[in-house]
Amino acid sequence: MLRENIARFRRVAQRDGLRVAIAKALSYGARKTQTAVQGKRDVIGFYGFILGEEQGYGLKITPENVPERSMTWLIPDFQASSGGHINIVRMMSLLRQRGFPYQHVVIMEPHRWSNPAEAQQAFAEAFGDRDITVSLGVRSIEPCHYLVATGWQTAYWVAKYQDTLERLYFVQDFEPSFYAQGSEYAFAEDTYRLGLTGITAGTWLAEKLAADYGMKTFAFSFGCDTDLYRPLGRRENPTKHILFYARPVTPRRCFELGLLALDRVCRERPDAAVIFAGWDVSGYAIPFPHLNAGTVPIEQLPDLYSQCDVALILSATNLSLLPLEVAACGCPMVVNDTPNANWLLTRDEALYCEMTVDGIADAINRFLDDDELRASFSKAAMKRASAATWDREADKVAKYLAAMASSIEKS
Repeated sequence: MLRENIARFRRVAQRDGLRVAIAKALSYGARKTQTAVQGKRDVIGFYGFILGEEQGYGLKITPENVPERSMTWLIPDFQASSGGHINIVRMMSLLRQRGFPYQHVVIMEPHRWSNPAEAQQAFAEAFGDRDITVSLGVRSIEPCHYLVATGWQTAYWVAKYQDTLERLYFVQDFEPSFYAQGSEYAFAEDTYRLGLTGITAGTWLAEKLAADYGMKTFAFSFGCDTDLYRPLGRRENPTKHILFYARPVTPRRCFELGLLALDRVCRERPDAAVIFAGWDVSGYAIPFPHLNAGTVPIEQLPDLYSQCDVALILSATNLSLLPLEVAACGCPMVVNDTPNANWLLTRDEALYCEMTVDGIADAINRFLDDDELRASFSKAAMKRASAATWDREADKVAKYLAAMASSIEKS
């Protein structure tokens, strides 16, 4: 760690001068010495990133003195299976191919890595992109053209960092809803008032953040890898299989509500069985026929989806990527009819239901009772999924970012 800090000090001193390097080193050291009182919870220390002065060197940044269209993404620590991180890395990789060659990740504290090389190796193995560089800790943010917040905790640092031309916020969900009404709800909500430009996953988020918080937003939609997700043929089976995206550890996916509705369906239909995918549900009492598929490897998902007659996908906040992926495999789906969930697919492509036990059960039964209806929805949704490409969505984002850069260069 000492060798790493010395090397970084020399690098900053060579680029920005000794005074700036010393000031940054002293600031970092002061924060490192702020420790919790033994045996007590340090609330102020834990949420200290919300407070404090502007960060960075205070340099006068122009397009000429930072790497051209360079992007630094500040992310929370990652796990290989994290869907949010997968989406971030996918967009970074696609943007690199579209005129934004320098893509850098800064992993915010707290993290579990002992040095950047270790984190870089794990990041490349997890996400398959070895051209994205990785550094550790918010003090490793360097001057760049675009600085991008991701999770809400990162937004406070991005808003306070001076040495960048554009401060962006890659918003994949309405994160206040991850919490009960309280401090963390308020902390997450306030990030939409920090003056960052939102690049949002879908129109629902873009419209909500603009209307409720006055945030400047630009929406991209979801894509689908149809080389992976495609119909693989249904094996003969008299049982009606209902896929349920079940994540009891993620409250916004409404596991309990779905479980009650599925219990009603299966009590009424002895020919029905449920496939639970997304999490291990072996710890739950489930009285009806089912398969606990748990966390399924990505390469096995198309076959699983192809064996199902209908999928139940619930979300109390923004949609997951599942609807398009399930649709691409030919499985019709039931989705809750709320603004956060009905923005992606038309009413000919998904069967929307009320967010009640009876509403969900009735929609599932409607599909299971009508082969022609299932076939109609399946065909329409497959057509939508086949046209939804990540390349097209990345083109939109790249065009928007290029326009931002062009406006700076002209000003």
